[in-house]
Amino acid sequence: MSFGFAWLLYQSGLFLIWLEDEEYGHGMMVVGILVYLLYRNRNMLLTTPTSVSWMGILVSFTALLMFSLGELSGIAPIQMYSIWLFAVAATFSIGGWGLFRKLLVPLFIIFLLIPLPNVLGPMLTSQLQLISSKLGVWVIRLFGGVVFLEGNVIDMGGFKLLVAEACAGLRYLFPLMSIGAIAGYLMCAPVWMRWAIFLATIPVTIFMNSFRIGVTGLLTEAYGSGHTEGFLHFFEGWVVFVASLAILIIFVWLLTKMLTDSPAFTKIFSFDHVFDTKEVASSDKNNNWQTSPAVKVMLGSLIIAVIASSPFAERGDSTVASKPFTRFPEMLGKWRANENRLPASVVESAAASDYYNGTFTSPEGKVINLYVAYYADQKLGPAPHSPELCIPGDGWKITSNKPFLLNDKKGGSIEVNRLIITKGDHTIVTYYWLKQGKKIFLQQYMARLDLILFAIKENRADAALIRMVSEVRSNEKIEDTDTRMQEMATELLDVISDYVPN
Repeated sequence: MSFGFAWLLYQSGLFLIWLEDEEYGHGMMVVGILVYLLYRNRNMLLTTPTSVSWMGILVSFTALLMFSLGELSGIAPIQMYSIWLFAVAATFSIGGWGLFRKLLVPLFIIFLLIPLPNVLGPMLTSQLQLISSKLGVWVIRLFGGVVFLEGNVIDMGGFKLLVAEACAGLRYLFPLMSIGAIAGYLMCAPVWMRWAIFLATIPVTIFMNSFRIGVTGLLTEAYGSGHTEGFLHFFEGWVVFVASLAILIIFVWLLTKMLTDSPAFTKIFSFDHVFDTKEVASSDKNNNWQTSPAVKVMLGSLIIAVIASSPFAERGDSTVASKPFTRFPEMLGKWRANENRLPASVVESAAASDYYNGTFTSPEGKVINLYVAYYADQKLGPAPHSPELCIPGDGWKITSNKPFLLNDKKGGSIEVNRLIITKGDHTIVTYYWLKQGKKIFLQQYMARLDLILFAIKENRADAALIRMVSEVRSNEKIEDTDTRMQEMATELLDVISDYVPN
């Protein structure tokens, strides 16, 4: 069983993520602690009464089905979550609900070690990013800095500081949450206090990241970015994490003072109290789990997953013919393009395989911006996400969000998202849609669900975000902006498949 889990962890790439990824590099340490915890309390676990667990059989089949989908599609996150389900199935199969209750917290901690799907990451971090920006500005003003905030853009007059996606300091949220979960689990204290330790990791990380942003702004204002880059890289790394950990320790110490007997801080944690010893079975039942039907089903499912993972290990994606964006037309109908390269920080944040960003101008002087971000492989790498997550970060407000039909030259049409956004006296109309093969999606989560079928049937995982933007001029109506964008979109739909293949 142990070999099977180790093989699947390796085959899915989760081992490699735990070894190399900054956000999840704590994975091996956390797993080691949990393995030691379970080994130390193995006798208490084996005394759990066992019986035929239909839940174990059900979860085993579910895990196998999920792993099969992940293996056939090549989407690693699906495989990773299926491995966690195999662990849940093993828990139910060996000890039923009694063992599951005992291992619920370790299973939850393991769940935190699995990388979030690409569609969820920006959604969860965008609001944390805005909070960090606001608190960072507060820190700058506290020390006498003059600053203006628009979303995540910190304007200090001489320069603008863009708080990058997810904020560098927020990458330590997951390690700190895991440490907080383990600390709460091992703490000899009431349940509410243990939950408080875990939940406290979120505001602690946000606060420390905001402090980092504030210090970055003050140092850059005083010495310039060229003199502070090396220090800032170090500061936003281990210094932020160690300081966050120190604050969490102080918080735990303060909580211990609320306990009745007020034990010593070093004695508040114990490996020996985490499992309830009330459930004790006779010795003949202790050995029943090896021959349990649920265990046999679980082991069979695990073996099938191990065997099935090998032939597909080197499976590659189908290649599709497409033109590079360097050959994108300079004219779309009457609209003439002026291509613009994006700042390196924006390119790094978007992490697209290729992109096009151009300003199109009509003979009448009307202007439309076109941005296309193409992602060649969404299976484990980056994926397109909705502009709705980025727009508030630049200080804009979304005042309208409705579907809109764009017509093509062949008499057909596609439905896209139409946003109206405002900032001060400026109003902008934005169209955007996700293209995945021949299909058009308005919502990114629908595109991600379809990716499973797309990858299985077509052996492809490419997609693109297509966005058109035009400002409503002072002497115009919003309908006038829609008219010119519809006109250019008709030309765009005639050529876009050459660069984002069907």
